[in-house]
Amino acid sequence: MNVLLLCRKFKKDKSMKKGRFSLLGIVALFLGLILVSCSDDDDQGGVIDTGIHKIVVEQSGDIDAFELGLVFGAVNTTSGPTKLYDEDGKYLGESHSVTRMEDAKVSCQTGDDAFFMTCAGSVTSTSDVSGKKLKVLVTAYIDGKEVNQLVKEYETKGEILIENFSVSTTAK
Repeated sequence: MNVLLLCRKFKKDKSMKKGRFSLLGIVALFLGLILVSCSDDDDQGGVIDTGIHKIVVEQSGDIDAFELGLVFGAVNTTSGPTKLYDEDGKYLGESHSVTRMEDAKVSCQTGDDAFFMTCAGSVTSTSDVSGKKLKVLVTAYIDGKEVNQLVKEYETKGEILIENFSVSTTAK
C-alpha cells in the first residue's frame, strides 16, 4: 500500500517524472545489454553480422493514455559506440533517447560497420481510466533483413502501469 502511495506522489511530480524516464531507460538499456551478453546464441559458429543495424518502433492505439520512452545504443567493430542516424540520414549521436514518443513510428540506424544495436523502452500509463490500450511493435534489422521482433500490448486497469522492454539486433 505504501508503494502505491509513493508511486502516485512520484507520478505527480513533473521534475521527478523526467528523471524517472531517464533512469528507467538507462536501466532497461543496461539490462538488455547484460541479457544479450549472457545469451547462448553461438549458433552461427562465432560469425558476427556487421553492417547497417536498424531498429524501428511503432505504436498504435490510445497513445495519449501512455508514455513510451526509448533509448537506442549501438557498438561498431572498431571503436566501441557507433554513430546513430534517423531514417533521413540525420546524425543523432552515439546514443539516442526519446523521452516521450509522440509519433506513430520512430527509427534509428547505424553506419555500415556496426555489429550490435539495442533499444530499451519504458511504458507508463498516464490515464486513470480502465480499458485504454497501446500496442508496441519493435523490429530489428541488419542490412534490411529482419532479425528480431517484439510485439507488446498494454491495457490500463485504473492503476499505475510501468513496464520495460528491450530488443537488439542479435538473433531471436
